[in-house]
Amino acid sequence: MLNKIRFIIWLVIMLIVAYFVSMNSTSISVNLIPGYQTVPLPLSIVIIVSLIIGAILAVILTVGDWIKFKLEIKKLRKQLENCEKEKQVFMQLKDSNQPKSGTENNV
Repeated sequence: MLNKIRFIIWLVIMLIVAYFVSMNSTSISVNLIPGYQTVPLPLSIVIIVSLIIGAILAVILTVGDWIKFKLEIKKLRKQLENCEKEKQVFMQLKDSNQPKSGTENNV
């Protein structure tokens, strides 16, 4: 069922892209560097390539933060594990220091 939904979503996206391409077929030249122009390309191709380049740059710029967050999570899990161990030690000490109710001497 999930595969069918995914297929339908991709089909709708492809139809939207096809419509977009057909509506933006005008050829344009892009001035990248002063004095240099690209060969005439359809506007839709220029826009799609720009979106892809932007997405790649966004991923590259967020990789550093992603790695930093993963390292922080690893550090916090280690701290949590140490705290759990300390808690167990304190619970054992608490249990061993409490007098047993049947062995108390009331004077």
